[in-house]
Amino acid sequence: MTELHDLLAHLDRARCERLLIDMVDIYSPSYAESAVVSRVCAALQEASVPYRLQPVVASPGAPGRANILIELGPQPPELMLVGHLDTVPYFSDEHDAPGSTLEGDVLHGLGSADMKSGCAAMVEAVCALVDAGARLRRGLLLALVVGEEEYGDGAAKLLESSHAPLAIIGEPTGLRPSLEHYGYMELRLIAEGRRAHAARPDVGASAIHAMLSTILAVIEQVSDAEPATRVSINPREVHGGDSLFVIADRCEAALDIHLAAGVDTAALREALATTIEASNADHPQCTVSSEELFFAPAYSLNPDDAPMQTSRRAFLALQQPFTPRPFPSHSDGNRFFEAGIAPLILGPGDLGVAHTRDEHVHLSEVHRAAELYLSLIVHHCIHEH
Repeated sequence: MTELHDLLAHLDRARCERLLIDMVDIYSPSYAESAVVSRVCAALQEASVPYRLQPVVASPGAPGRANILIELGPQPPELMLVGHLDTVPYFSDEHDAPGSTLEGDVLHGLGSADMKSGCAAMVEAVCALVDAGARLRRGLLLALVVGEEEYGDGAAKLLESSHAPLAIIGEPTGLRPSLEHYGYMELRLIAEGRRAHAARPDVGASAIHAMLSTILAVIEQVSDAEPATRVSINPREVHGGDSLFVIADRCEAALDIHLAAGVDTAALREALATTIEASNADHPQCTVSSEELFFAPAYSLNPDDAPMQTSRRAFLALQQPFTPRPFPSHSDGNRFFEAGIAPLILGPGDLGVAHTRDEHVHLSEVHRAAELYLSLIVHHCIHEH
């Protein structure tokens, strides 16, 4: 424990906060991450931390996208620390503007919780290691990736050439470890009806009416079949109709479905199909169809496995309880699990405020995260097993 105590003394709170605030001040939605990548690289150069850039295929208008990879100790790595540098797009409301505000211990701003705070804490842990001249028995890879908020092209590129028994992914969990990770299904519903004058709904058939009825039926059916804590459905987007004075003849909707480990996905798909079929029977002049756009299965890690037991010791070394709880969203963790890597989700911040105008993180929690990441590195990469 003396070794960990000595390394903790090399953590620099001011350096960590400066980097985090600068990162939040930089607007970096998916496919536009280059500026925040440059800022992190500058911080690594200043701290004499070796790194390399891993190019990621760019989209038109988004040149030079890259993951940042920091490899310390003998490779391949025993442990990967993974964070994503991109955010969701900013809100379109003209009164909103990207950037951070600091109120005491609380930093507000897009990406502050999801997950630039986790990235900054991971960078600070690695800077402390390098500053202390620590020697690692087993390898460490810190990967700061792009594109997570879309479909994870940065993580996909990383996994083409990198593998480890364990990955710590810094999504916001309030620093409680998540060994169970929800799956994610994205559906598109399409309703088609019959156009008519707006004053004659008896002549036409409203696609919007059929769509709303179908969405409500889907939510009710799934809620009856599974406890609400195991499956959640969010109608993310509904659009259709016309600016003209007519009955809508087409409507589309996007549904997010998050499902816990152990939920029977085949039964869920069957329930969805049955519900849509019944809705069509209730609206015989309309047709509602569905398309599954994306699916990532849930997973659950065994707390008795050796990497989890080592992680538990890293928590206890800081007098922090190891009390897992499920991560109820989608992340790059699903992709890592499918690649044969055990992904432990652990980071500062509250998922409940992510993607909102009130997104924020407590700086004290960010500093605790840096300490915890450093302890995990010590226990997985320095201590004898």
